[in-house]
Amino acid sequence: MENLILSPIDKGQLINEIADAIVSKLAEVRKPSDTEDEFIEITEVMKLLGKSRTTINNWRREGFLKEHIINSSVYFKKSEVLNAGRQRILRKK
Repeated sequence: MENLILSPIDKGQLINEIADAIVSKLAEVRKPSDTEDEFIEITEVMKLLGKSRTTINNWRREGFLKEHIINSSVYFKKSEVLNAGRQRILRKK
């Protein structure tokens, strides 16, 4: 454990420094999941899962893959695609 060094510091400044440190740590924790929650197009889904467009479209219709329509274009959340892929693998076993 590190040594505690006491110094005269304003209470408000101490609170701000603690808040800044917390925000910084939270930003580090969120970074990996932010990339998984990005929206991807069907071609990227096909690459991630190693499946054809027909299979991906069938999984969309079955509700296995959740689509997100933005400005009339179809996108998927990368985290949802990865979870769906894991579930499909587990079902086969």
